[in-house]
Amino acid sequence: MKFWESQGMASRGARRRLRIPRPALAAAAVALAAGAVAVFCTELFTVTTVRFHGCASVPKDSLETVRIGFTGSNLVTLRTGWAGERLAALPEVESVRFVRRPFHTVECRLVKREPVALLVAGSVREVDREGVVLPARAGRGDIDLPLITGIAERAVAKESGRRSLARALEVLRLIRAEGVSPAGQVSEIHVDGEDIELVWTGTGTLIRLGRDEYASRVRKLKAVGTVLLDREGNPEIIDLRFDRQVIIR
Repeated sequence: MKFWESQGMASRGARRRLRIPRPALAAAAVALAAGAVAVFCTELFTVTTVRFHGCASVPKDSLETVRIGFTGSNLVTLRTGWAGERLAALPEVESVRFVRRPFHTVECRLVKREPVALLVAGSVREVDREGVVLPARAGRGDIDLPLITGIAERAVAKESGRRSLARALEVLRLIRAEGVSPAGQVSEIHVDGEDIELVWTGTGTLIRLGRDEYASRVRKLKAVGTVLLDREGNPEIIDLRFDRQVIIR
C-alpha cells in the first residue's frame, strides 16, 4: 500500500471516529435551548436589587433614576452605559463601575474626586487635582487644605479662570512632588494676574514665584526654604522671580 493511500484511509477513519450521533446533537440543542429560556425568558436573572457604594453626596434623584432603570431588567443583557454617563457627569464623581452579582443584584461603585485645595472665589469650594470645582454638597470641610485666592468668582467658569486655577494647582503639585519642607505649611497660593505667590503658615512669609518656570523656582525654594523658614526671625519676602539670585527681605 502506498503511503498517501494509507494516509487517506487514516483520515477517513478519523472522520468516522469524530462523527457525533444525531441523538447527541439533538440533546445538546435541547440543553442549549433550555439554558437560553432560563436566562432570557424566566425571572431567574431578573434584577431586583441595586446597591450603591460611595454615593453619599450624589443627588438621590440620580440614584433613583438608575435604580428604576435597572429594576426588572435581565441581569445578563443589562445595558449600563447610560447610567454610567449620567452619574459620571456629576462633578464630584471621578469614575463609575457596575458589577453584576448572581442572580438578581447590580452593584454601582462610585469613586469620588479627592479635594487638594480650597478655592476662595465668592464662596469657599473644594477643588481636585484636575481643577474640577466640587459642589457644596460634596464638601468635606477639610480646613487643612491650602487656599487658592485671587481668582474672581465670575472668572471661575471662564477659560481665564480655569487657566489661573490650573497654574495654581501645578505649583501645589510641584511643591509636593519636590518634597519642599515644610510642604504642609503652604497656607495660601495667590494668583495675582499672571504671577503666583505663596504664603507660609505661621510665619506669614510671602514667596514670589512669578509667572513661569515654576519647576525651577520650586527647586530653588527647596534649596533655601528649609534654612530660612526654620531659623529665628523669618523673612517677610522671598523673591524667586529672577535668574541666579534670591532676594530676601
